[in-house]
Formats: sequence, C-alpha cells, structure tokens
Amino acid sequence: MKIKKHLPLIIFSGWMMSAFVYQEKPVKGPSSAGYKIDTLAENLVVPWQITFLPDNTMLFTERPGRVRIYRNGTLKPKPAFIIHDMPLHNKSGLLGMCIHPDFVNNQFIYIANNYLQDNKMRLRVRRYQFKNDTLLNPLTILENIPANQNHTGCRLVFGSDKKLYITSGDADQPALAQDLKAYNGKILRVNDDGSIPKDNPFINNDTALKEIWTYGHRNTQGLAFEPGTGVLFNSEHGPTGGDEINIIKKGQNYGWPVIHHRDIKEGMQSPLIEYTPSVGPSEAMFYSARAFPQLRGFLLVACLRGESILKIHLDKDKVVGQEVLLKQQYGRIRSLVTGPDGYIYFSTSQIDPAEGSPRPQYDMILRMRPTGSRNTALSSQRLIVGKQTGKFLQRQSASIMFQQLCASCHGNNLQGIAGKAKNMLNRQFQYGADKQSIIKNITNGIIEKGMPSWNGAISKADIERIANYIMLKTKRITKRK
Repeated sequence: MKIKKHLPLIIFSGWMMSAFVYQEKPVKGPSSAGYKIDTLAENLVVPWQITFLPDNTMLFTERPGRVRIYRNGTLKPKPAFIIHDMPLHNKSGLLGMCIHPDFVNNQFIYIANNYLQDNKMRLRVRRYQFKNDTLLNPLTILENIPANQNHTGCRLVFGSDKKLYITSGDADQPALAQDLKAYNGKILRVNDDGSIPKDNPFINNDTALKEIWTYGHRNTQGLAFEPGTGVLFNSEHGPTGGDEINIIKKGQNYGWPVIHHRDIKEGMQSPLIEYTPSVGPSEAMFYSARAFPQLRGFLLVACLRGESILKIHLDKDKVVGQEVLLKQQYGRIRSLVTGPDGYIYFSTSQIDPAEGSPRPQYDMILRMRPTGSRNTALSSQRLIVGKQTGKFLQRQSASIMFQQLCASCHGNNLQGIAGKAKNMLNRQFQYGADKQSIIKNITNGIIEKGMPSWNGAISKADIERIANYIMLKTKRITKRK
C-alpha cells in the first residue's frame, strides 16, 4: 500500500505553518490578563511530574532521582525519596509519577525511572506506599522496558477503568515501535498490581506482549482522558516537526516510523493534529475546574520547544480552534496539572541538555491563579486559518538538526555510541563516506540497523545540509588529529 502525503482537512499542520498561522495580540501584564503567576519552588533540576495528594500536599519528581514534598506553602528541604545509581544522560532519570485512584485507603504511588541492566538503559515502573513522608514497600509493576538518553516516554496515568497506562519511547530504535514483541514505542496498560487486564487487545495473541494497548509511537509524553467521554488523547514528539496529538483507540497502530507528519496509510492512524516546526509537546490535561471558566473543557498541552501551553478546543473528534498561552514567558514547560484549588500548576525544564538554556533560579514549579474578573480572557495568541506566511518559519541550523535526529545514536560529536553506531570521526563509514552515500543513507535510512528514513520528514535541502555538516565536522576533527 502506497503511503500518501499531505493529509488534508483534519490535520492542522503548522505550529506556524500551512493550516494555522499566528495572529499576534498585545501581551498584557499578568494582573490585567486574568491571571497571576506565583513561583512556588526554584533552583530545581527538571521537575518532571507534579502530583497532588488528597490532603493537598504536592509531590513532584526531579530527574536526578528525587521525590520532593511541597506542603502548606513550603518546599521541604529533605526529599521524600531518592533513587540512587540511575543513568543520567540527557533526558534519562526519574520521570513519571501518579497516585492510585484509591490512594486515601492504600497510599499507593507509582513512579518510573531509568536503570542499567547489562550496561543497557531500561525503564522500570514501581509501586510504593507513601507513609510518614517517605516511600516504602516497593513492588515492581513492569520493568525491562528499553530506554535511551532521549526517547524514553514516560507518562503514568490511571484511567476511569482503574487501569494504569504507561507510555514508552522508541528508545531510538524506530523499527521496534512496529514490533509487538517489543515494549518500544507503545502505550501499555496493566492492572494496579502489574498483572495484565483480560480485555487488553493482544491478550490472545501469542506473538505479542500482552501489556500493549497501542503501538507505533515515537515518544509519547502526554496522556489525558477527556472528562465525560473517557476518550484518551496523547501528545507525542515527532522526528523533526511532526509533533502529534492523537485520539488513542484500543489496539491501533499509530504508524511510526512507517508514517509520520501528515502521511496516511491504510491500517495506521494519522494524527488529529500535527505541528511543524516542532512544539515539543509534553504533559497534556483537560481542564475541568472552576477557577478558570474560560479554560473549562479545553485540552491543554505543555510545550517544551514551543515554550508555552497549547489550548485546544475540541468538538468530539474535530479540532475547532487553538490558542497559545504564556508563549516564551517561562521557558520550556514539562509538567502541567490542575491543583485541588482549581489553579494550574506547571514546571519548567530548562536544565535540559542539549536543548534547554539554564537561567538564574531555574528550574521552577509555578502556579497560575486567576485575578480580577473571572470572565477576563487570558492573553494568548490565536491560531487561525490562513495562508502560509513565510515570516513565521524557523529554519534550524544543520548542527541542531543533527543533534535532534542523529546524536542519540551517533553521539553529539559523531564519536558513536556503543551498541548503536560506530565512530564516524575516522571517515571509514560502513555505508559510504562520500556525500551522495551520506545523503542516500539519511534519505532512505538503514532500517535493518534501526536507522529511520528521513525522506519526507525533512526537505531534500535539509538532508543535504546535514550531510555537509557531517563531512565538514569529520574533516575538521580528522585534521586536528
């Protein structure tokens, strides 16, 4: 079946491109814009997940391995829990966290972290009991999930069915996202004790892992159930642009790496919304509290590269409008939740190699609360239907594209990564060192080795720019030697 390009109508392509462009509005000061931002905690290191307990205590994870407590307006200096001996490379570490739906009675908390096994990075989900401000009685829910320094997932969410949903990244092995015998690039679903629900889609498939709910994902970092309907949405990082919002349906294939961006193919699900250039979508949530009536019912998505919060207006399975909130005011936004008070809490992710730019006092936990009239509109930039407008396009340098697409396997300086790709610095490339061979390999991929095809994901001109960058950088390094 031939893959078709440029899916029309339902794909709102373009953070700033073809189906939507920005309409700039004057940005008002916080107090006159219907909200105020409070800094609750600062000088943190990538607070990855914020979670609230029934008594209004806030817990959050820091990627270096700390579970922190914020209570009665104060951040406790002593972590509730520390995970030691974790691999801390780029985006790995302590990640997702959630509480059990019946936490009041069982005090169960679930957290996910990377670990090393046989010198390979993995992801593990464990259940703990929260007692006396610490975590006790660990129970392994799921482990040995392939991970990497970039594409690990990992969001943990309980559904109304009281099942635990876990996202995994492709671990920089794109082909395995299509493999039902591998955990890579999946949304997984288990019971609260780690056992497998009998209604999982592949429970009777002897050639598939029984925990799989959906597959063909690249790197899902947001999961949100729509109140009232129970429909599950995800937010997912694309290869370079091609970020996605999807409606998640039991047992379906979401295409990566066979299709991406606006591709369509029979038997694979194309995204509800696609963003090019990238916005870096992280945690997603539906806002259903009363503090911000102007946000009720909207899907909100934290954006890392976009440094903002997306406000998406849905009508069942159609997108009828989008806006951008807090654009480039607080840096990269990773966790996004509603607090017991109805206020919106979010975390920054600036200490984030190699994309974040640390600032004084960052990283932070921030709170958005209403001020003035409850009907005052939040200042925003509206995404409206319009013609493509070149002035909004953001052309990335060849070095940045290499970091985004290639560095996870080839290393930041082309030095290679054990078990993934060999050192390129001596220019003895296994599949050809001349420019045309490099262009061919980037264009078509080397699928049997886990290298995806970038044909259609980036332009021919950008592929050539990356090839030029590789040749120039290896030539310079070789000369220095």
